[in-house]
Amino acid sequence: MDDKTRTRLPSARPRRKPVATEPDQKLWKEALFEEIPISAQPEPDPESKPDALEELPPTVQAGEIVEEIIEVGEAGEGVERVPPPKKRGYRELLEWVLVFAAVAALVILALRYVAEPIHVDGHSMQDTLGPGEYVLVTKYEYLRENPLRFDVVSCKYPNQNKAFVKRVIGLPGETVELKDGELYINGQYIEQDFTLRKECDDYGPVTVPADHYVVMGDNRLVSVDSRDPDVGPLPRGKIEGHVRRVIFPLGAMRAIEDKHRVPRPEETE
Repeated sequence: MDDKTRTRLPSARPRRKPVATEPDQKLWKEALFEEIPISAQPEPDPESKPDALEELPPTVQAGEIVEEIIEVGEAGEGVERVPPPKKRGYRELLEWVLVFAAVAALVILALRYVAEPIHVDGHSMQDTLGPGEYVLVTKYEYLRENPLRFDVVSCKYPNQNKAFVKRVIGLPGETVELKDGELYINGQYIEQDFTLRKECDDYGPVTVPADHYVVMGDNRLVSVDSRDPDVGPLPRGKIEGHVRRVIFPLGAMRAIEDKHRVPRPEETE
């Protein structure tokens, strides 16, 4: 093999790094620490308008702050939150009507089954109650219990919607009699110290029908009550509530005493 066809093998010796001259080293350091700009930012043209102002709607003036509510979705991207549509006027009106209807229904139920104020008209309950006073009548207790003798009650007369305040005198099945102003139940004398005057006409003896009650005013000389043939003994459904307190005038506020009330008989098995 001649010298022309012989392949030259690379030398196993490492090449020696050429020694750089002093000018070459300076250029190499300047290239290494040279600051490379990220992007060239053109200088803004003072006569040109920003694109953001050109895209604003006509109602937004330059210089106003426009805020957008942005929410972050599950993917981490910004999602614009669309505000809920405004309710129409008729829907708001319907909601208010429903609220007032619910309040009115609660008030009606409370007045019918819980308690209500009643105005005392006239002198038929003197001296227990005076004319013009307002009393609080509770109704819930008569929903499950019947009135007792001498309860002061709110009641309604046949064919009348007006509420009257009277006192229960005779219970169902009893024989009631007034003689010389004195009260007799089943022929037995009953003491009553709440009457204003005892000068009144005699009444009875009258046997009270089942589920009926005899009511009278404490001022029996002027009271229209069960002694009147147009009223008579009242059905249980006509007695609506128990008069408990005087609530007006404020200076006359007081509880209605139950010292005359006959205790409810104990039930025997």
